[in-house]
Order: sequence, then C-alpha cells, then structure tokens
Amino acid sequence: MYKIALIASPNLAAHAEHLTQLLSLLDRPDVSLWCDRAFRQTLAEDFGLHPKIAGYIPSDFSPLDMDFVISLGGDGTLLRAARRVFAEGTPILGLNMGRLGFLNDRSIQEALPLIERLFEGDYTTEERMLLSVEVDGTHYGEVLNDIALLKRETGSMITLHTRLEGKELANYECDGLVISTPSGSTAYSLSAYGPLMMPQTRAMLITPIAPHSLTMRPLVLPEEQTIELTVSARNNTFLIVLDGQTKILPCGVRIRIRKSTNTLRLLHLDDYSFTDTLRKKLLWAAPVRE
Repeated sequence: MYKIALIASPNLAAHAEHLTQLLSLLDRPDVSLWCDRAFRQTLAEDFGLHPKIAGYIPSDFSPLDMDFVISLGGDGTLLRAARRVFAEGTPILGLNMGRLGFLNDRSIQEALPLIERLFEGDYTTEERMLLSVEVDGTHYGEVLNDIALLKRETGSMITLHTRLEGKELANYECDGLVISTPSGSTAYSLSAYGPLMMPQTRAMLITPIAPHSLTMRPLVLPEEQTIELTVSARNNTFLIVLDGQTKILPCGVRIRIRKSTNTLRLLHLDDYSFTDTLRKKLLWAAPVRE
C-alpha cells in the first residue's frame, strides 16, 4: 500500500480538469490518499470531486509518515510541503500549477501521462541541500531556499555584523541580507542580483539587499562554512524570514547558519535537467529578435 499525501495551493480554480484526471489516476486499491481538511473541502465544494481519503494530515506541522508527497501548486506550496518531510527524507513530487515554479518537476499537464511510473518505481530522486538555523544556541528551523534578515522600517538601513568560522567578514549596512542554498539562488537572491548556482553546487550564498556600499557584492561560500550574525537596527527589532515564513526578532540575538545534516529528496518522473529549467523559466531559449 502506497501512502501518498497531497499538499495543495488554495488557488487551483484553473486546473479542475487536471485535478480530476490526477485523482482518477490515484484511485487505486494500492493507494492510500491523505490531505488536509481544507483541500478536501475545496475539492468537494469548488470542483465537485469526492476522492477516497484515508485520513487527514495533522495541522500542527508534525512529520508526515508517507511514501510520497505530491505538491500541487507553485514553489511556495512545495516549500510548505518540504517543511513536513525534512527529517523523514520522504520524496516530494512537485507538479507545477502556479506561475514560475523553479522547484517543481513538471507542469501537471506534462506529469499526468507519467504518474504510472510512480508505482512502477520508474523514477529518480535528487537530493537538495538544506540550511539549519540557530537563534541564541537553540535550533530555529531548516530551509530549502533561503533565510532573509530584513529591516522593519522603510526609511533606515540595518547593520548585519557577519562572521565566518568565528572570523569577521563584514558589517553589511543595507536593507537586508539573504543567505541561500543553491536551490535558493533562483529565489530572493536572484532579485537582489545574486548569481545562479546549479543545484548540485556544494556552496552557500550571501547576497546583500540594496547595500550602502556598492563594493559589497554577493559572496559564494563553501558548504562547510558556518555563518554567524547579529543585527543592529534603529527600532531594535528586525525580520527573519525562513522560506517565506516571517517572524520578528530583537536585535542582539545571535544567529548561526550552517549546512543541515538533512536533505530534501525531489522526485523526478523522467529525465530532469536544471539547464532545461533555466531555458524555459528564464526564456533563455527565446529568440532575441524576430
């Protein structure tokens, strides 16, 4: 029996036909489907779909004991799914039903004819690096994409006192700092002019956001480095954002970021190429002139 969890975006109105087809393909005697109550309600009320659901995913973000997780949505949905399986190593199949979708394997239209491969074992998995975050010596979370330390006031910068392996790196005066994995190089860091990195790169990336000094450029670090930070700000607080999840912290806390011992396993139903993804998502294959 395959235990499969469906974790979905709430904005799937344009994909009623694809959802119907997917649920039909998963309606098998050897499949036990799980989802949260909100998605079950959406399927019934918005799409008139009533799949056989074996149980509901806990809402307390406890780990999921599943064989597979299928993410239905964009990258944000996949990041939400990933937080549930970091420690378990459960493979995630990302079906893009959003917009850009760098992390997702295929669009749901492309994936539907390949779903049978899931049960035949005809797939590959790819391990993605995670970062672990400590605040004042206490484990705070893990991320697949990035950690952002950001100012709260629009009119003033913050200062990020940064050390590598206990040695001073820089005092960044800027709007914020993004520390990302290779996977996260296509996320927030990219919008701050950080470099793209292949997912298999064994490195981390520090990207300042609107630095006061133009000499402060993005920096690629070996994956075994430990980054330590403290923040100074006019109002004595700042924002910390872990893969899109935002909290307020007081200045003076000590943040430590390092490579996690866990990894995320992304599942691919056919040949996967990050270079293909770059060409499609960033339109590198598009003609420059007509």
